[in-house]
Amino acid sequence: MASCTQSSGTRLLVGAIDFGTTFSGWAFSFKHEYDLDPTKANIKHWLPSSGNLVTEKTPTCVLVNPDGKTLKAFGYDAENEYRELLDEEEENNYYFFKRFKMKLYSKIGNDLKRDMAIEDESGRPLLAADVFGMSIKFLVDDMLKNAGKGIHGIIRPSEIHLVVTVPAIWSDAAKQFMGEAAEKAGILKDRLTIALEPEVASLYCRHIHIHKPDDISMSKLPKGTKYIVVDAGGGTIDITVHEAGSDNTLREVKAASGGDWGGIMVDKEFENLLTRMVGQNVFEQFMLEEKEDWLDMQREFESKKREPNMDNVGKIGIRLPVSLTDLYKKHSQNDISTILASSPYAGLIVLKRDKMKISNKVFVDLFESSVTKIIDHLKSMLSDSSLKEVRVLIMVGGYSESQVLHRAITETFPGIQVVRPIGASSVVLRGALIYGHNPFSISERILKYTYGTNYTPLFIEGFHPESKRFTSKDGQIRCRNAFNKFVTTGQTVKPGETQVTDTYFTPSRRQKAMQFEIYASVNKDPAYTDDDGCFEIGRLKIEFDNELIRSDRRDRKVALSMLFGETEVIVEVEDKCTGKKEITTIDFL
Repeated sequence: MASCTQSSGTRLLVGAIDFGTTFSGWAFSFKHEYDLDPTKANIKHWLPSSGNLVTEKTPTCVLVNPDGKTLKAFGYDAENEYRELLDEEEENNYYFFKRFKMKLYSKIGNDLKRDMAIEDESGRPLLAADVFGMSIKFLVDDMLKNAGKGIHGIIRPSEIHLVVTVPAIWSDAAKQFMGEAAEKAGILKDRLTIALEPEVASLYCRHIHIHKPDDISMSKLPKGTKYIVVDAGGGTIDITVHEAGSDNTLREVKAASGGDWGGIMVDKEFENLLTRMVGQNVFEQFMLEEKEDWLDMQREFESKKREPNMDNVGKIGIRLPVSLTDLYKKHSQNDISTILASSPYAGLIVLKRDKMKISNKVFVDLFESSVTKIIDHLKSMLSDSSLKEVRVLIMVGGYSESQVLHRAITETFPGIQVVRPIGASSVVLRGALIYGHNPFSISERILKYTYGTNYTPLFIEGFHPESKRFTSKDGQIRCRNAFNKFVTTGQTVKPGETQVTDTYFTPSRRQKAMQFEIYASVNKDPAYTDDDGCFEIGRLKIEFDNELIRSDRRDRKVALSMLFGETEVIVEVEDKCTGKKEITTIDFL
């Protein structure tokens, strides 16, 4: 992953990839466009196979060929071609994946590995790295093909910079996994930046002028103004607090937090509703045997979730497939409409021909679990005395277009101005371009963890627990698994500037190498690396010069430096006797 300290002068073309849980897209801008208008973005408009719907993102669906290595289709095309395969009963020869990005959120710490496999819709596994890599490659290739139409001549690879966005609440391992998937897709490592979604969304909003008289213009916020960013996506909800700086820059003042409370939580409630209507056995058989109808139903429900005038609609209509009503009748010897009439949904859900008319109340109730978690989290955040002056909240991401979520936030926090930019679903893409052209826009970040190393100091009677006592090879009494802290969770760090160095000495004679174990902790002051909340995140080894090993030196000095403030942690270890250095990023996988 590239450091944000790179010069942005050679970035003639910046491309952005927003690889979402439910929808994905790309955007690009040339440097001359950015110089004239930082908000300028060339964004792909995607078309489903039918209807007049045009979207700035396409479903995150992947259809992989039978070889398991090559992509057949992505997005709407993947859905449509999968339908054709279902008609021809050829679907079992291909792999169809959707909403697989959430696997990276659910796998935290040591659970996420490079060789992790994920299952497609039929339960057949492929390497996750291959599926993610194929997906990103498609998006990048499609973006570069379209960018090439607007230029004369050839853009050299060294003049192209790609920004791939990830949720800020993801684990470091998940962020690294996405970076490696992008490299697998052919993006040069020094031409790649992993950006945090709420940060770049905030950057974009700092550049826009809002013309509604009752709205706040984000570009004119006074320096020092704190505001909340709610990045509501299909999978995760990322909530951060930023502070406006000069020249449209910003600094993070509260580390990102949130959870898996996005739009797919509403989808799950819709599935639960259908299960209560027809029974679990019928619904599971419907999803398994009538996949084409279920895909159509999901797509229609997705559009209804964003209904702009929901308050003015008595009932929301969704097509009820004949295959589902026939399955129910086959199992129960009865009609769904007859059962509904004597159920708690009597009058609230009505069947008319092939339409299921759902009352506004029942439909809005599907959002309750998701919205409650988001509202409760915001209340908890705003109870912090340091945030009492916050008066602005920005809503971005596809799920933020939901009127139900928007209304819940505005009604719960009447003293806060809620700003929802036009085209909220593409704000992350637009902001990623700004960040790609000007990586110095983020002046400060807040550390999510305490970072340090495992070391073995001399054992101190009465201070170190007896369980930690051990005798080294040189006969010294030492303490095992002590935590040597470098930085603390919640600490403010500056990209490219916050570097911490500590010195270590070899404990044994004729030592040929020294290995450092890097740890992180959710606690501020962990004493030992095996305390609750601590976990190993990587290792770094330096080997010593053979001639100096034979000199029998015992006090060889080794300096370990860690650079913080980027979207990755960079580590350098130096043998002070020879000047030999090893520089790497921590391997979280």
